[in-house]
Amino acid sequence: MRPPRPTAHRAKPAYVPTAHAPHAAALARPVEPRSGAVVDRAIVHLTGDAAVKDDVFPCTGGAPDGRTNLQTQLRVGAWVRNLAYAKSVWLDAHLFDREGRLLHAETLPLRFTERADDGGDLFEFDGFVYQGSVATAGGFDERPDVRGVQYRLYCEQQSAVYTDGLRHWCELRTDAASG
Repeated sequence: MRPPRPTAHRAKPAYVPTAHAPHAAALARPVEPRSGAVVDRAIVHLTGDAAVKDDVFPCTGGAPDGRTNLQTQLRVGAWVRNLAYAKSVWLDAHLFDREGRLLHAETLPLRFTERADDGGDLFEFDGFVYQGSVATAGGFDERPDVRGVQYRLYCEQQSAVYTDGLRHWCELRTDAASG
């Protein structure tokens, strides 16, 4: 099974941040839940997440050489109850700048990692989600500074789509502090 295509997201008013959603999240348009998804944390829930923005150019000799290549990586772990052998697990992610403007939206599949001993399976996404600014000796390609990743978690099995019902948020540092 493949994750469904991203749903169309309509502009909504800003939401009030929760204890888990820092200040920048208050400005961002929320990732809306998929229509028809059943909220059930006993079937799917987050086991952990992190987002990092790194300068991926190799350091040569320890001295800064003026080159940067800022890339944002996201890691999300999920537990899914085994209702069926065949299942798809994915997340709908939105990336935002400091002012809460949407920079990028994408549906990302999670891959099976291992069986859990409690009637579920563990899944993970660990990969690249955004190309930031790149500076080389020959020029500078300035891109917006991503400051947060907001996402919703889903699984599909037995012809039903399940979600934990939560908007998850990972805050990122500024480009000036990256790398």
